[in-house]
Amino acid sequence: MAEERLIDDDKDRKYKIRKNADGEDELYIDLDSGEEEEKESIEFEVPEFETDDEEATVLTPEQFAERERLKREEEARNRAKCDELLSRARQLIDEQSYEGALYCISEAEELIENDGQVAVVKLLAVTENLRSFSGEEVISAVEGVENNCNKEQIAELSERLENLNSQAGALSKEVEKLQSVNEEKKAERRSVFLSKRKKALIFFTATAVPFIVFLILGIYFTTIMHAVKDGRNIVLTFVFFGIAGALFVALMFASHMLWDSAKKVSLNEKNSSTQIGRDYESKSEQLSLINKVIAAIKGEEKVECENDLS
Repeated sequence: MAEERLIDDDKDRKYKIRKNADGEDELYIDLDSGEEEEKESIEFEVPEFETDDEEATVLTPEQFAERERLKREEEARNRAKCDELLSRARQLIDEQSYEGALYCISEAEELIENDGQVAVVKLLAVTENLRSFSGEEVISAVEGVENNCNKEQIAELSERLENLNSQAGALSKEVEKLQSVNEEKKAERRSVFLSKRKKALIFFTATAVPFIVFLILGIYFTTIMHAVKDGRNIVLTFVFFGIAGALFVALMFASHMLWDSAKKVSLNEKNSSTQIGRDYESKSEQLSLINKVIAAIKGEEKVECENDLS
């Protein structure tokens, strides 16, 4: 047992050979080696290699150069084809054929992603040459201009900034007028609808309370129908249930009136329920989008100016 414990105690020790004073080989325990290896194992960090192009790691220099040459040629062909498509799209925009222009632009986007020139032409197409502003496509086109265009590419839009500001000003006045008229009409209808709802609520209460009272009386008298021999309770039971039935019909009518009046009060507050309200919402959306376009152009100019100053 003592021998086993010695073996267990020594199993992790490092034995080395060295010359003693007499020149003979002897075994000794290297107490420092374990600590050094442990320290080294703790401090050692495996480097992380980030390779975006794994294929390049197995190519020879000649193969890599050939691959890069082919890539540049393909990019040049895509750029030329993209420019051709954008030129055709601009022509279609001038001819007011906006669907055809958008088709050309979609083809160009497949060739070159996140391209500033494509973003500018797309904005012209979806806004019908900066004259119509509606729909989610306008928001997407504006984001493309904000994210992808440089100063030179956005210069074409900057030249039309004054016209855009003029459109925004005129549209803003129109929106303000529509809002004023819309709120005025709402207020007129609101007073009428609230009055009708109040009357309907009174009528509903006036039928609901008696209905409940006579219904309870009818139910109660069913329990004492045969309490007296002359049959008075039987007669009263049928009378109470008859009145409750008539009141139930009136209650259904009152409920419909109350629901209809409450619905009209709710619909009156929604712009989508009237033509003038829908016009107001439509113009407001257009104003918001045209302001987004203006902000995108001005924002790009601001960024470029800051870069020039720095």
